[in-house]
Amino acid sequence: MQGVLALDRVTVRDADFSRAAFERFAPNGCVFERCDFRGELFDERLQTLFASRRQSVFRECRFDGADLHAVRPGQARFENCNFARTNIDGWISACAEFVDCTFSGPIRNVTFHGKPWGHAAERIDPVRAANAFSGNDFTKADLMGVLFVNGIDVNAQRWPAGDSYVVIDRIHQRATRARAAILEWRDHESRNEALSMLQQVAFVFIHQTGIATPRADDRWPATPENQRKVWETLEAVL
Repeated sequence: MQGVLALDRVTVRDADFSRAAFERFAPNGCVFERCDFRGELFDERLQTLFASRRQSVFRECRFDGADLHAVRPGQARFENCNFARTNIDGWISACAEFVDCTFSGPIRNVTFHGKPWGHAAERIDPVRAANAFSGNDFTKADLMGVLFVNGIDVNAQRWPAGDSYVVIDRIHQRATRARAAILEWRDHESRNEALSMLQQVAFVFIHQTGIATPRADDRWPATPENQRKVWETLEAVL
């Protein structure tokens, strides 16, 4: 099949998109169930997959090894989808929804929003006050520069085990107490670095109550050692 394949409010099941021969794909308000996008490069042929005027739903779909960095998730809803070693680097997920999805491998410089955000929020269909984001498994993901903001419940997700990540609640209450503790540090340079980082953390997560982040991340203006000390201080104050 050549040309544009346009689908409106239909359900597509068990399709293998690696075998599709269309030149461009333009779905609108569709449901994709158990579809296979493994290893796909989302170029011009597939770039409109998530950009429909009405929300499309992807249920139990496979994106293993796919390269999605050149597209954005739009207002799509993903349920029980697999993003194993999927390149989503640079995503700003302002209006997309993720429920019970699994992520693994490196993920770089991605922001997930818990509420519709930005200009795209004015055009979502159906209209909603929050983006569903729960039950997602990041236990095998390597998150660097990844933010979960704007009301995401970090306790409703699964995170990597061990000491390399920090997951804490009541971040703003902790930040207030941590600042008082950090002001007592004797090393002037470390103290200033920590205070600057703490200020940025409070700003970035202004609409969050809980946060999940690596203990050392290039995003924060402090050495890895001082970053770890800041997180340890935040953990200890409550």
